[in-house]
Amino acid sequence: MKVDLPDGQADSWAWWVSDHAAATQVYRDDTTFARGTADDVRPFLRLAPLILTQDGDHHRALRSLVNREFTKPRVDLFRPSVEALVSRHLDAMLALGEPADLIEHLAWPVSLDAITEIVGAPEEGREQFHVWGDMLLSTGPNRAEENQTAMAEMTGYAARLMTERHNNPTDDILSAAVANAERLEIQPMEAALLVASLVVAGWETTAAAIAATVYALLTIQGDDGNSLYSRICARPDLIPGTVEEMLRLIPNSWFDAGQPRRAVRDTELAGVPIKAGDLLVVAHDHANRDPAVFPDPDRIDPTRRSNPHLAFGTGAHFCLGAHLARLELTVALEELTRRTPALRVVGEVAWNHATPIRRPERLPVAWT
Repeated sequence: MKVDLPDGQADSWAWWVSDHAAATQVYRDDTTFARGTADDVRPFLRLAPLILTQDGDHHRALRSLVNREFTKPRVDLFRPSVEALVSRHLDAMLALGEPADLIEHLAWPVSLDAITEIVGAPEEGREQFHVWGDMLLSTGPNRAEENQTAMAEMTGYAARLMTERHNNPTDDILSAAVANAERLEIQPMEAALLVASLVVAGWETTAAAIAATVYALLTIQGDDGNSLYSRICARPDLIPGTVEEMLRLIPNSWFDAGQPRRAVRDTELAGVPIKAGDLLVVAHDHANRDPAVFPDPDRIDPTRRSNPHLAFGTGAHFCLGAHLARLELTVALEELTRRTPALRVVGEVAWNHATPIRRPERLPVAWT
């Protein structure tokens, strides 16, 4: 169906794609549905020149700088490090006493430390990415200026780190990006922007997923009248399936959709004629509840056998950090349920509206 877009721009409407099969087709057919020409369409953020707005051979070349480092086998090797990070930050939160803010003391630091550690950024200065992330995703009146400042500063920082790795390579993503950029003749600053954007994209979205998932599990009751959190405390074998269901059902953005695409040529989608130049918004959060693909779609079922959700997209722009995000979510739930089975929400939960990322701004919890 068609939806109206905010006034004051060339695109006054877009196709709203909520059918799972059609959404998958748009995401996978990047030769027909381009991302770059659909950037800066309100209410979505302008993201150029980030990799999220690239198409074709150049996009594939940029991803190849780090793609191998984010494969599931490589990320699985990082599990002991993620377990240590979660344990360390959970120790610190419990030592503070209750109530404590789970997003401030667990979700934020775990996600930031995980992505910066796997990338190879030093521990000192990591918090600056928090500042850059807020500036990059800002929806305020000065967002264009803040966006450009954040891109310039974080790219410069990543470029300095990559220069160090050029002189002293190690076994991390920075070193891999340096070597691959030289081999593929990709400009150093463009490679640096990719590395910096990996950090920004990897920490806030994953922190949001951790916090929103824990909140949902604590506040949603199962068929037995107990919280879903208590269910996985008793059945930790259900945690992997629970993670996939939470990814399927909990929106990561207030828009309930991914970044828009534009049709390159006349085509047909789900029996509807699409003209070249038409704008399409893939409502993947709605597609994730398509009853043709997910029987009883609103039910949280950790034992669901087939779960081809689109939380990370699919196709050329499939989220690079998908396996790392899954690992962080899984380990966070494993440690929380093992060590704080009586965890509960106490006090008011505030939600973030400063950026499009849907997450609690504050999640006060107690555990005794």
